[in-house]
Amino acid sequence: MNKVIYIGELALNVELSHDGSASTRVGDRIVSAAVLDGMMGVETLFVGEASADAVGDHIVGYLDKNGVDTRSVDRFTEGASPVRISAASSPDEKGTVIHSAFPSEPVNPVWPRVNEGDVVIFGSYMALDKRNHQQIIDLLKHSSARKATVVSMPYFDIKRVPRITRVMPEIFDNLEVADLVLLTRHDLDALFPGEETAAAFRDHILFYCKRCMVMDRDALTMHFFDGNESWTLKCHPTDLDEAHWTAGAVAGVARALAEGMTDPDDIMAKANETAHSELAAGI
Repeated sequence: MNKVIYIGELALNVELSHDGSASTRVGDRIVSAAVLDGMMGVETLFVGEASADAVGDHIVGYLDKNGVDTRSVDRFTEGASPVRISAASSPDEKGTVIHSAFPSEPVNPVWPRVNEGDVVIFGSYMALDKRNHQQIIDLLKHSSARKATVVSMPYFDIKRVPRITRVMPEIFDNLEVADLVLLTRHDLDALFPGEETAAAFRDHILFYCKRCMVMDRDALTMHFFDGNESWTLKCHPTDLDEAHWTAGAVAGVARALAEGMTDPDDIMAKANETAHSELAAGI
């Protein structure tokens, strides 16, 4: 099996409960997918940035503990890793506060070696931030030249992107370098409000990338598009919430691609299998 390289933002999430206690979790769906692949024995690397302080140590330690190679995490000294604080009673974006301070310089990690057949998955606001965007595009172009499979996950924190039009050029740049676009139905709603899944792919994504997989947790359905062809997989019910289900599906797609799978049915089957695994419930 080839290795999987994830590129994304590293943050510490803190949830405040009604009784005055707090729980923490590292990262978002791209981090959870990387951790799940690491736990499943896939050679997994993470490219990102974390402060050289206690919060950064906690984030990087979590990845290390779960089998994710962190040698390509840039440990910056001028600033602070993002800490996202939310109240259990207000799970929406209005009840969330983000504290962060990044250096003015772009991310500067030791880029991992990319080999033919490797899988590079990138997303989150880190791939849209003008501070880092060109650096990441350069790595992705290098990855394509090395015959790796490049996967774009165009999602973002709405509090970081109050006006989507400001980052649409970066989003389309990212789609253009990708071999596969991987997103949720809610991501489509944020990017192209009110548009049906197939129409959103045909009218906005196909011009840049001909392959796209859309995960719809609410409908328990996965849709795969390849040019003018499409496939649908109806998933069986699960107790997992959307965050765990989606991260599991992403990890499954990564494993499928790293194993050399190209058939949409096989890729979706691996995504569905991983999304329903016991490990996915625990990340």
